[in-house]
Amino acid sequence: MKTITCLLIFLFFTGSVNSQVILKGRITDNDGISMPGANVSIRETYDGATADTAGYFSFKTTETGKQTLVVSFVGYKTIEKEIDLSSPVEPVDIVLTPQAGEIGSAIVTAGAFETGDLKRPIVLKPMDIATTPSAMGDIYGALTTLPGTQIVGDEGGLYVRGGEGYETKTYIDGMQVASPYQAKMPDLPTRSRFSPILFKGTVFSTGGYTAEYGEALSSAINLNTIGLADKTQSGATIMSVGMNGSHTQRWEKGSVSGTVQYLNMTPYYSIFKTNMDWEKAPVQMDGSVLFRQQYGKYGLLKVFGTFNINKSILNYSETGNPESASRIDMQNNNYYLNAVYNDVLSKKWKYKAGFAATYDHIGTGIDTDKLDETVHAYHQRLTFTHDYNENISVKIGEEGSWYTFDQGYRMAGTGQNFAWNIRIGDYAVYAEPEVRFNKRFVFRTGLRSEYVSMLHEWSLMPRLSFAYKSGDYSQFSLAYGLFRQRPENGYLIWNNDLHSEKATHLILNYQYEIENRIFRVELYKKWYNNLVKYTSGNNPDPSTYNNSGSGSAQGIDLFWRDSKTVRDLDYWISYSFIQTRRNYKNYEKPLVPSFISPHSLSVVMKYFIRRANTYTGLTYMYASPKTWYNPALAATAGDKTLPFNDLSMNILVIRPFLKSYCGILFNVSNVLGFNNVFGYHYSAAPDDTGNYEQYPILPQSKRFFILGVFFNL
Repeated sequence: MKTITCLLIFLFFTGSVNSQVILKGRITDNDGISMPGANVSIRETYDGATADTAGYFSFKTTETGKQTLVVSFVGYKTIEKEIDLSSPVEPVDIVLTPQAGEIGSAIVTAGAFETGDLKRPIVLKPMDIATTPSAMGDIYGALTTLPGTQIVGDEGGLYVRGGEGYETKTYIDGMQVASPYQAKMPDLPTRSRFSPILFKGTVFSTGGYTAEYGEALSSAINLNTIGLADKTQSGATIMSVGMNGSHTQRWEKGSVSGTVQYLNMTPYYSIFKTNMDWEKAPVQMDGSVLFRQQYGKYGLLKVFGTFNINKSILNYSETGNPESASRIDMQNNNYYLNAVYNDVLSKKWKYKAGFAATYDHIGTGIDTDKLDETVHAYHQRLTFTHDYNENISVKIGEEGSWYTFDQGYRMAGTGQNFAWNIRIGDYAVYAEPEVRFNKRFVFRTGLRSEYVSMLHEWSLMPRLSFAYKSGDYSQFSLAYGLFRQRPENGYLIWNNDLHSEKATHLILNYQYEIENRIFRVELYKKWYNNLVKYTSGNNPDPSTYNNSGSGSAQGIDLFWRDSKTVRDLDYWISYSFIQTRRNYKNYEKPLVPSFISPHSLSVVMKYFIRRANTYTGLTYMYASPKTWYNPALAATAGDKTLPFNDLSMNILVIRPFLKSYCGILFNVSNVLGFNNVFGYHYSAAPDDTGNYEQYPILPQSKRFFILGVFFNL
């Protein structure tokens, strides 16, 4: 439940401080309705703020003389107002008017949840993630409410359009995150390591993504961190599962923010019993630091670091029999550092340089044995963007990474020690021009060249996409691309001669968008080849692993979002249908993977009660039954799980506290108590009738409750 505390922090993370002139005012629409979340800034500076829940903003600046105040909000015309900062400025009232058409010109949207003209504002922003009840503050949980994803309750992570969780790669400000998920126990879902309040937006690509990113078969997620903090402030959170403290310091051209959090599930599990036999309930300590410094007029250095330490002990049995349980003692230490610098070289050239480092160690005791896994990962990237004119731009760049994986196993009974390791260097160069023939037609092509040292493999990955604006509010997009990803660590430690797995994406998209309403439909087709097959898992014989696997996936995704029709109501509906088969791992023939639900539906509703200054939210999620392969049945048959159903809700009440605010949050999952089954385990041997006994994989708890109070100081 790490990131649920950050929902409260996010709501008060606006303002600015430590400058000479105070700018303040209010932003409304034509009907006088406040515009919470509207962006206000001084042109060509990093000084600005975000409007609060009542539409008010306030920030300080050291700029002097005549300046231009820029006010923007997705779906509304951007307002530019000249102001004179030579003397104190009176409060500024801004009235925003809706855009006649939110798609002013064609933009590429196929396979990516991006909309708008101003560098494509993101569909899911931090507020969306933090206030989605079913997600409970988890970034990947919120993305699961979008089309193209699967609900995999015993694993977590993000499964996209027939791909497994490892086929989705996460980036922060364009830099790789080698271990984005927390370590997991058997049959329990994992969560993101990062809080949604750290990011100003999330680019979620369901396929066909830009040539700037690679090493991912199915999906790429880029989390964009916030810029300069708005003001100096502190905060504290007390929750039913732990506590949190934060402080932000702002100076003239920089800021630093730090957060420390402690979570302990023991008190909660002592009141609300679970299906798991915890000897030591999860305990977690984590923190983050965000440093921002402006250099010159356009340069900005962003440094982001996190640490995450958690420990738990579980007595685990696939059959639920305590006598056959294994004692699993797990500790995970994770550290991540990311530094990115953005600047301009001239009016037409800009660049971004970045470096990231990851250290992740998981120590797992299995009864008296011990398994240690350690990851060291380093990544650098340099990208240049050149705008020839309004219609032609090109992005070129290079990136390199070094990845090491060490695994050791000690058998206490025999005193034997085993060790394996992987050393991989990756290097890539890419170029991606975009040509806008006119306002109705834009074309983007890309070429990515990659070399993997361990596999002695050189690949060329072409990407192609275009968009055609068919009307004032509508457009069509098409995306095509080749993608590769090196095999998982569990395969490479046994066979270093494997080749990369590969996928081809083809996506057709139609989008209609007007006045904060958006409708999207996507048809897609994916072809997999070079997938890893083996005769049995964890077999040290290299000859049992090969790249003869293949597969395909095809389907349709629908998305509708409306925050205009009903005042203060924002809702979206997602539906996905998928047909997919794979012949990989130890499959004897092409089969539907057990993590696939052919039909998925999500409905998310959020309503702001103005008089009570209260946010309310509901999420309903449905997934059709999955096929789980029973060893007693033919490969074409299998056991069916129950359909997945979940109705979650939350309520956030904001009240004055001293000279600031406090927030009270209550969140509960599976309000109606649906009986969900994620899959099955089977007995090791059949009974006298040839049947294998079935043991369902159940959620840890039928419901989960969160109660938290945040104080803004």
